[in-house]
Amino acid sequence: MEKFLIVKDVTHKVRRFNLSGRTLEFKIKPVPKDTEPVHWVRNAISQLVNRSVEDLEPQDMVGFSFCSKDFKKGEGWLRFRQASEVTINDIWDTISSIYQSNSCGLNTETFCFRITSVRLPAGSGRGRKYNNFSEECAMRNGIVVIKNHDKLCLPRAIVVAMALIDTVSEYRKIRCDIGKIQTLKAVQLLEDSKISIPETGASINELQKFQSYLKGYKLTVYLYSRKGRDVMFEGSEAGKHLNLLYHEGHFNVIRSLTAAFCCSYYCEECHVPFEHKTQHRCGGTCPACLQSPTCSTEQLKIRCGECLRDFRGQNCFDNHKTHNVCMKIKRCEKCFAIYRNTRNHICEEVFCKTCNGHVNKDHLCYMPIDTGYPKIKDTLFIFYDLETMQEEILEDGSLLHQPNLCVYMQCCDKCIDEKKLYFCQKCGFRQKVLTANVIATFMGYILTMRKKFKSIVVIAHNASGFDGQFILNYIITHTDLTPELIMRGTKLVTMLLDNVKFLDSLNYFQMALRKLPQVFGLTELKKGYFPHLFNRTEHQNFVGPIPSIEAFEPDNLIRAEREELIKWYSERIAENYIFDFKKELVEYCISDVDILAQSCLKFRKLMIEEGNVCPFIDSVTLPGACNKIFRRNFLKPNTIGLIPKGGYRFRDNQSVIATRWLLLEERSRGINIIHSAKKKEARIGGVEVDGYCAETNEVFEFHGCYYHGCPKCFKHSRNAPLKDNPAETLAKSHRLKELGYIITEMWECDFRRLLTEEMLSYTE
Repeated sequence: MEKFLIVKDVTHKVRRFNLSGRTLEFKIKPVPKDTEPVHWVRNAISQLVNRSVEDLEPQDMVGFSFCSKDFKKGEGWLRFRQASEVTINDIWDTISSIYQSNSCGLNTETFCFRITSVRLPAGSGRGRKYNNFSEECAMRNGIVVIKNHDKLCLPRAIVVAMALIDTVSEYRKIRCDIGKIQTLKAVQLLEDSKISIPETGASINELQKFQSYLKGYKLTVYLYSRKGRDVMFEGSEAGKHLNLLYHEGHFNVIRSLTAAFCCSYYCEECHVPFEHKTQHRCGGTCPACLQSPTCSTEQLKIRCGECLRDFRGQNCFDNHKTHNVCMKIKRCEKCFAIYRNTRNHICEEVFCKTCNGHVNKDHLCYMPIDTGYPKIKDTLFIFYDLETMQEEILEDGSLLHQPNLCVYMQCCDKCIDEKKLYFCQKCGFRQKVLTANVIATFMGYILTMRKKFKSIVVIAHNASGFDGQFILNYIITHTDLTPELIMRGTKLVTMLLDNVKFLDSLNYFQMALRKLPQVFGLTELKKGYFPHLFNRTEHQNFVGPIPSIEAFEPDNLIRAEREELIKWYSERIAENYIFDFKKELVEYCISDVDILAQSCLKFRKLMIEEGNVCPFIDSVTLPGACNKIFRRNFLKPNTIGLIPKGGYRFRDNQSVIATRWLLLEERSRGINIIHSAKKKEARIGGVEVDGYCAETNEVFEFHGCYYHGCPKCFKHSRNAPLKDNPAETLAKSHRLKELGYIITEMWECDFRRLLTEEMLSYTE
């Protein structure tokens, strides 16, 4: 008997290892009467430790923490160690010392025990056939796959990467292991470096040893799961880059980071993929001349007379001239805005994402008219239903559903109007029945078909609370794919998997499936009855009298439907109906899918004809489809205003601390300052200012340290990105002084040092 309860099981990122870890939280059950407490608790801890490490490899890391309301000195902990080094004696001694230092006794009601485990990646054998490897990595154009039958995939990958980066003439032979040259060089590397690969495969320890040996090379190992955003190992050595890819116990070589991670650009400094040069800026690129490495901020500022921008010394200035940055990016001498010469600059204009264009900064946004139309080309619709067995009883007494049948029907843009078509030349068979490994087979089919179609829409009735949950569980536990979810509590509104969209028909018509034929005039269809509780392993080949009426769950039906079921059941009994379970199960499921498919397709046809909207492509719910219909057919230009964030009065962003400074300036000087807490910010010399006093012709500017790039608080580095270039702040102040205004400036860090309790109470 287990002497503990699992109260929490979470997966999270462990920063120390930069890997995902699992934390289990346990509570020890109360000590039974007539049982020695210490012996009981020690055995309970021994049980839960064994339970936590039983599935781990010897080199995996495990850490322990202990908490209790009785601890006055905070939580206790035991450092991370390899799973093979975990002993109950060390844990028991630590717990004993913690309770002794807190001068309290162990109480099982308040004591909490946490175990965090981290699986360390280990590579040795041949790579597995990944579900989505070729798709995600552009058909492996940027990756060299290491094919081996030994445990040397890491040294093999290193020698191939070195041959690639050093442009060795034998690179092709090394890559393809012609004449076993790759094998020989990998073995030679191990001998020269005096590194041995454990039987469990190479891990971070071996990577560190290889990095120490490989002078003049920088070894970086990327994890496959997040397109280059997660790094398993990054060497500190400067030199030629050896980029490897780790996935499920195997190391491969990255020839091109952009091809491997399916992006146009990749920043090796920040480990970020992006599509356009303007999408990413980091400490590795100078914000002034746009060249790498970044120019020093300690150089004397030089202003360019042509583009009117400031540069970090002569080298930075020369870079911007040499690389034509001067011709591409300029500063307006009137409003100080930085703009690119791809379009004519107009002062006071900004790009509005709502209006999708350059407009005046003070413009009012209106709901835009939708000019789209239903797009069906290269679209596949799949309608499915699952039947489940309920045999396993859970702790709360409920029954676990396990799918044992899946029926799906499909149609594409070529055959969607052909009701009785058996086979389509484009999408294949109209209907399929799956009876073994139903979820895996169904998802395997969908993942295969997504390569052939531009988009796939998968629909089930009550997918959000039932059918879709099985799909989501399979994606998370059996693939490397990351679905995009829209949830309503624990229910799935929609799930997007690249070009596959999973929907719930209940989000379009909230009624039972049996009511759909009547609603859509499908007189030839009618939903039958099935004894779901009879769907058990021992009944799969049953042929005999119809099961008892309790198996049909009549108590779950409304009164009218219950009476109809009883009438139908009585008729079957009267005619001595022979119930063939396997046949009845398949026919019942086929009938459900047929009703669903025909109802959805008729609904779709009506919505397109009447509203120019495909509800399943253009939206995920009926309200969303109605909104599309209104915007495409009835919305007039400039009729429905969109309230800006913060409202019309407070559209200008102003921090609380900046407002406090302006209020204190008003009080101490006895003047009236216009600022965003009172009304719209004043515009002086073509630019908005934080505060303005007309009586004294004085401008007040408060510089938030992070936003304006305080040189004292934020040194320029990729770990502390600046929202704004400090040069822009200085240029604005310089321009206002030239116009004859008195400038009063305050940096956030300086003001915080001046704040007193009296000041805070005044501005509350």
